[in-house]
Amino acid sequence: MRSGVGLLRGERAAMIWPHLAVIAFTAAAFGSAPALARPTLPFGVRIPASRSREPVILLARRRYNRGIGAGAIVAFVVVLFDWLAPEVVLLALTAAYSLLGGLAHRSIAAAKRAEGWYAGARQAVTTDTSLRSDPVRPQWILLVPAVVLAAATAVSGWLTGAAGFSMVFAQVAVIVLISLMAVAISRARPEIDAAQPSVSASRYREYLHGVLALLLISAGCVNATLLVVSLQQWGVVEKTVPVTVVAYLPLAAAFIAWLGFTVRAGDAGHRLRPGRDEPETRYEQRDDDRHWYVAGMVYVNRNDPALLVHRRVGTYWTLNLGHPVAWLVLAAVAVAGVLTGLGIVTLPEKGV
Repeated sequence: MRSGVGLLRGERAAMIWPHLAVIAFTAAAFGSAPALARPTLPFGVRIPASRSREPVILLARRRYNRGIGAGAIVAFVVVLFDWLAPEVVLLALTAAYSLLGGLAHRSIAAAKRAEGWYAGARQAVTTDTSLRSDPVRPQWILLVPAVVLAAATAVSGWLTGAAGFSMVFAQVAVIVLISLMAVAISRARPEIDAAQPSVSASRYREYLHGVLALLLISAGCVNATLLVVSLQQWGVVEKTVPVTVVAYLPLAAAFIAWLGFTVRAGDAGHRLRPGRDEPETRYEQRDDDRHWYVAGMVYVNRNDPALLVHRRVGTYWTLNLGHPVAWLVLAAVAVAGVLTGLGIVTLPEKGV
């Protein structure tokens, strides 16, 4: 009887710990966002650099951090006592954290308007023509491993007489999608600070170079995982736990690399050390809050020709919904989702 209880507890623990790890990661991701954000964009609100230590901002950060900690504790307790399904807990936690960020955004924006933080400031928008004449180009050589792995998967399937090649199609889709993303990101509107145009342009160039390199390397990591999973499905290798763990090691390596780069570079590369110093100009970055919605998550500006812009919250890019092409992209994604939901387009099965 005791051995049966011990086995039950062991199985229960094995099921709970992954969910607790996901909750901890979610709390860490949301909690680190304000620290990685640019000083002039606390919680997605554009402010002058001289206002970055305002009491309302410090108070908003303290309340946000306390909410992050309290939410994680409550989620841990709920999952441990099995009061709700872990998926429901994670969804509720994500919604609560998003609400906390929205409240912080609202309080800072209200103080900015009430106290006139931009009153008398000389606002400007700066561009760096060298990013157009000498752009940061993707290093396509880094995509070779992904192509080789896709070819190896196709050859393996042909030699084993496999009935389905869904994994190969998935690998090709990964290569095409990441290639398109690399081209789009390399041509996205650069983030240049009017107060330090030369230094910020240098930082952004280094940041963009790192993002593109990691993006192309990640394609190889994804295709390496898909290769092992396809060999499991075709019976070339056994579907054992050690083999499955090995299969997902490339994805884990890519995740760790992205995490390390994000912490080192910060939002849009503002934490990178420039190769030279530059005295600050008398200009402040133009206040463009009117084009950002949902606490700095959504950008809509019909007068901006850029299709991709760097998000204010989070270290990645978003579509300019004021651009007609953005809606074509969203429509294509929606159609693909509907076709997948109807079973017309099938996703590759995951090996176990």
